[in-house]
Amino acid sequence: MIGRSTLPRVVTGAVLLLAACAKAPDTAKPPAPAEVYANALDAAQKRAEGGDYSGADRILADFALKAKGTSEAAEVAFWRALYMVDPSNKNASMPEGIRAIDIYLATPGARWYKAQALVLKRTAQSVQALRLAQAAPRPASRDTVFV
Repeated sequence: MIGRSTLPRVVTGAVLLLAACAKAPDTAKPPAPAEVYANALDAAQKRAEGGDYSGADRILADFALKAKGTSEAAEVAFWRALYMVDPSNKNASMPEGIRAIDIYLATPGARWYKAQALVLKRTAQSVQALRLAQAAPRPASRDTVFV
């Protein structure tokens, strides 16, 4: 039999053992950064597809502020630059988009889309050069043939 002086120890030990084995109640956890990032990209893409590039940019900028210091926040700069150089975006300029790509490429934490950003930059530079060539005045040609 258990003596009176040992009974409180046994009860205390049983309570501690049960408490250690008990499962903590599930609490609502905030979504993982990757999930929030994916949701922000999806929402921005839907806005851009609908022609609302400024709305897409606001979504991405808001995410970057909320997730400041994370790798996901660094990668948002790529998507913002991508929408800037989209020819369908009538509110952005190609030089601004190229500068945005340069900012992304210079960001120390950004690395997921480096190769895509380099291709995008070269493509945007080619489009810019073509636009400048089309806008340049052409010299008047003559029909005169010199012999």
